Amino acid sequence: MRTRQIAYIRDYNSPPKVSGKVTHRQSVRLGRTAKLPCPVEGDPPPLKMWTKDGRNIHSGWTRFRVLQHGLRIKEVETDDAGTYICKATNGFGSVNINYTLIVIGKWFLKTG
Repeated sequence: MRTRQIAYIRDYNSPPKVSGKVTHRQSVRLGRTAKLPCPVEGDPPPLKMWTKDGRNIHSGWTRFRVLQHGLRIKEVETDDAGTYICKATNGFGSVNINYTLIVIGKWFLKTG
């Protein structure tokens, strides 16, 4: 009796690719929390790095938190408006997701 062997092929070693829907223009109210997703997959899993207006976002940016699935900005200020980029890289390539963050200010009607 002969046995048959079946080989399963998995797509290993793939460059990062965008794996979800992205809304490139995001609006947030002053003082609220902004969340910018970075839905990227690849094999090996890519390293994600965020920039704002060309500057790397790092742990010294206290209101900014780089999470596994995106970027969170607490207590948004007017200066947080700008261009954000999530760059995902592995040994087989990289991909960028670009965002424009718009901060909506509070308007008061002065009477009297």
